[in-house]
Amino acid sequence: MDPLIDEKFILTVSQVLPEHFQKTLLVFAEREAYGPSKNEGLCFENCTLVEFVGDINGKVYLALDGYTKLKLLPKIAKAFQIDPTSRSHSASIMMEFANQIAGKLITEMRLGRYEIDILPPENLNHKLVPISLEHFRQYILIFNLKDRRGEEYMGRLYLILLLEKFPTAKN
Repeated sequence: MDPLIDEKFILTVSQVLPEHFQKTLLVFAEREAYGPSKNEGLCFENCTLVEFVGDINGKVYLALDGYTKLKLLPKIAKAFQIDPTSRSHSASIMMEFANQIAGKLITEMRLGRYEIDILPPENLNHKLVPISLEHFRQYILIFNLKDRRGEEYMGRLYLILLLEKFPTAKN
């Protein structure tokens, strides 16, 4: 097992997420803070889980509060050419966006010769999600979001990364 895998994931997320926001939404995502976390659970107004399996097993939670979701949803819907006012579409729009970010993260990790696949995203909006600190190392990355001119504050995005402590043996 690579002793620096956690750092590689954090650095890759710190590169991939801001680039994706800039290219797709014309929004600046500046990493405000990051580090290990001992939270035993999470609950956000908008939360999408994308699990990954392979050489490294883990989970990525992309989480937003209500204010940030209201600011981002129209921009994400516009990028997907979807009507953002349709309530039935808002959860799927956010899940697809999180799936794209996770996909780019996994693609970058594959370039580092890690065999990893992602599973379909899961909507965890308004749900209390327990986190097993016994089985996972946990990191939280917080990004400040601003419009393309850097003038309008659009909220914070929370990316919670869980990496399996003891990878399951391959058959």
